[in-house]
Amino acid sequence: MTNTYNGKINLFDCATAQKVIGQDNFLKAFKTVLDHGAYCQGPETKELEAKLAEYSGVKYCATNSSGTDALILALMAWGVKPGDAVFVSSFTFVASAECVAILGATPVFVDSDPHTYNMDPADLQRAIDEVKKEGKLNLKAVVAVDIFGSPCDLDKIMKIAHDNGMKVLEDAAQAYGSTYNGKKAGSAADMVATSFYPTKPLGCYGDGGATFTNSAEENALLVSCRVHGMSPEDHYDNIRLGLTGRLDSFQGAVLLEKLKVFDEELVKRTKIAEKYNTELSSYFGKQKVLDNATSAYGLYTIDCEDRDELMAYLRENNIPCGAYYPRPVHTQTAYTQWNTRKLPVCEKLSKTVLSIPMHPYLEEDAQNYVISKMNEFAARKAKAAA
Repeated sequence: MTNTYNGKINLFDCATAQKVIGQDNFLKAFKTVLDHGAYCQGPETKELEAKLAEYSGVKYCATNSSGTDALILALMAWGVKPGDAVFVSSFTFVASAECVAILGATPVFVDSDPHTYNMDPADLQRAIDEVKKEGKLNLKAVVAVDIFGSPCDLDKIMKIAHDNGMKVLEDAAQAYGSTYNGKKAGSAADMVATSFYPTKPLGCYGDGGATFTNSAEENALLVSCRVHGMSPEDHYDNIRLGLTGRLDSFQGAVLLEKLKVFDEELVKRTKIAEKYNTELSSYFGKQKVLDNATSAYGLYTIDCEDRDELMAYLRENNIPCGAYYPRPVHTQTAYTQWNTRKLPVCEKLSKTVLSIPMHPYLEEDAQNYVISKMNEFAARKAKAAA
């Protein structure tokens, strides 16, 4: 195992794909956009929507301006409003709950499974029972996050939600390209939102997102709401509240090019993850991927009681890493008003998880160096404890 490495290691690598695809191909695509002049929601975005819908195995894909807007637009299409309860993981990026609060609804935070790090279906049921007993809020929806690219337990979550008259919005921001019960992310829940932020498995060169549905009615609402609530018959009659949430044609062009190598990149991500799973010391806990799912490995994340010490050690050895996420959403300043439930698992995870280099172009020697240094740390800790 390599104990030295002279090159630069990246936690993410947003640039190498340009070389693999060929920068000339991107420039050619950009020139096409410059020539036709339809810079917002132009032909590239329309083509992209068709290809993403086909890739995901759904009828409709509505592209939009970010993963956050993808979530907001989905909830707007469902009519989420003040007085509604929307159940959401707290161990996630803030956007998963922000989309609820910004519409005036109440986010009800749910604890995590200690092995998958995703929403715990048992705690979801407890949270629903608590809200029903209190009797102040209308049960409306569940936002189920596929944390780090690994699908949540949708079979159980959707049954619980549907039994209580709610729909499930899958937040697949880090998980586009994953599968659940043999289906691609984008097709497994009632509606699915994803992000094309540059560091995501399928990333553009700015902000971007998409929302997927099999409902023509929902898709029409998504399309209307992303342009101020515009009427399809009269563009100067806004028939509902909306926002400015379009994907620009340049980002559409980028994603069309990157989609050509996306499956190859997913294979590479999986190979890198399998090497970590096999060769990293058992001192480190590893995120469990469900047996009926595959992960897109938006991040490769381990669990370590000495997380902060490990983080410092890796950085001393020029290995980038990141704690995602060091503060559960319910503990953040703007969300403490909804901090009403005990969530011990996600609070523990926020102190122990660490994401290490994961991208399709991570060189084997670089990964060997990462593994070597992490195992060296584990051996030192084991020796000190003996």
